[in-house]
Amino acid sequence: MWIADAVRVPSPPALLELLDARERARHDSLVRERDRALYLTAHALLRQVVAGQLGGRAREVRFTHVCRNCDRPEPHGKPGLVGSPLEVSLSHSGDRVAVALSLAGPVGVDIEQVAREVVDLPEVVLAAPERAELERFPAAERPRAFTRYWARKEAVLKATGDGLMVNPALLTVSAPGAPAALLEWRERAEPHRPVRLHDVDAGDGYRAAVAVLGDGCRVVRHEVGYGGDGTLGRPRRG
Repeated sequence: MWIADAVRVPSPPALLELLDARERARHDSLVRERDRALYLTAHALLRQVVAGQLGGRAREVRFTHVCRNCDRPEPHGKPGLVGSPLEVSLSHSGDRVAVALSLAGPVGVDIEQVAREVVDLPEVVLAAPERAELERFPAAERPRAFTRYWARKEAVLKATGDGLMVNPALLTVSAPGAPAALLEWRERAEPHRPVRLHDVDAGDGYRAAVAVLGDGCRVVRHEVGYGGDGTLGRPRRG
């Protein structure tokens, strides 16, 4: 798993050149500079780390996009790679991005900036046992606890390819202070392969989780720096 701050200088050409036509069009359609920075950093980083694992040039990496829930003709949904068993996922929130790669099975990663308040969100996102557990936290600590729940759930839903087409409240995950685990998935059978869920340090003010379907695996975290020369710095092991 690789984590980076969004590149804050306006759209470096060397990073833009890594994107394909679809990604470039999506980048250009974003109105806010902050959103463009997050999108560019996440997709350029994904291309860089995939090329580092498979060889070749980052701009030549070819992605597929599979949606389990509709038949819209334009590419969208969970990203995959053409001609490789390597599984990938990406996420961004606030000013940080995260990318995960796995050969152990389908992978989902989520990074979330800690919410300022969680007045109505628990009713929508959390299962009844999770809401009860959240109420046990002091009011000042609930945003951090809720964000831990949210990152874990979205990581699982990204790994399965369901995304937010599935109501997150149907999933029950472990309490924020306990090791990450999927405890229950109501109204449907759980994924055929075991769900391995891990919390990952994402820095102050953020929570992150990664889920892998399949055999157990070790999570290795890398922090990525920006060298200021128009390219992302070489990933550094965290």
